[in-house]
Amino acid sequence: MDYVFLAANLSGPALVGASPRAKALFAAFGAVQGSLNTFTDQPLAIKRLIPFKVHGLIEKYSGPAYVALPLLLGLHRNPRDRALWLGMGAALVSAYNLTDWNATNTNR
Repeated sequence: MDYVFLAANLSGPALVGASPRAKALFAAFGAVQGSLNTFTDQPLAIKRLIPFKVHGLIEKYSGPAYVALPLLLGLHRNPRDRALWLGMGAALVSAYNLTDWNATNTNR
């Protein structure tokens, strides 16, 4: 799911005709998410350096940035940017809440 979220952050802005500012912000979000996934102890990781529970904590506490940065940059004023931001935010919250952050089997 996280790699799908990465792809959506990178391709979504172009697909909806978002502003250049939105494209840059969502690309940054995607890069951070992709980097985190690449190094988290999970089946699709390239290198398992970050414990899965730590990944969950990082996602939990980075949520306010995902909410605040688009507001601070004025993306909420552009209907396409706002729709993308709200849709991606809903997907992020859903994925976070559906994940079992206490899972111990990482399918090594």
